Amino acid sequence: MPDSETNHTGNYHHGNLREALLHAAVLAIREKGPENLSLRAVARRVGVSQTAPYRHFADKNDLLAELARQTFDELTAVTSAHISPGTSAEDNLFSAGEAYIRYAISNPEKYRLVFGNTIANRQSYPQLCDSGNRSFTVLVELIESGIRSGEFTRAEPRLLANLCWSSIHGFASLCIDGIFDRIEHSWPLDDMIRSQVRLTIRAITAAPAASL
Repeated sequence: MPDSETNHTGNYHHGNLREALLHAAVLAIREKGPENLSLRAVARRVGVSQTAPYRHFADKNDLLAELARQTFDELTAVTSAHISPGTSAEDNLFSAGEAYIRYAISNPEKYRLVFGNTIANRQSYPQLCDSGNRSFTVLVELIESGIRSGEFTRAEPRLLANLCWSSIHGFASLCIDGIFDRIEHSWPLDDMIRSQVRLTIRAITAAPAASL
């Protein structure tokens, strides 16, 4: 059943309050950061009573955990959409890695939230943990595919996945924090993104067999 809420003027109704609150939270985080978020402020932004958010979220931490869960699911969808059956693991990893970085740049507030320390007791949110694991599994399965095909070096897949993710996540974080804007260089961002992903893949590429 759709949500229906009334504000203090008695004339506000919203079809999906839960999603409206999550969207308003993103806007609030953009302005003041997740540590300064309050359900009361989010309710004001949406135009509902101060008690309305508590129908959907126990507290601020609960809202942030749900927003993080959705963000992980979005990352999974974005990267998975760039993986094509029949395409080499290297090409799929390149496309997924580039898509991952571009998602982070386009959604800096949500990206910082999922990998920051604002959300308390993450392990008490099993759906959030599951979504995070699914997102990382996309990368692990790409690595496993490349190992089987001989494209990537034979090693523990999760170790190689950690290496790739550390490189791509670090680059994405530097981008959204504006670090590269402070450094003098002449490379367009698109070129930097593609070079970063290519060099990351090169680090796990299997060495060619020695000729006899």
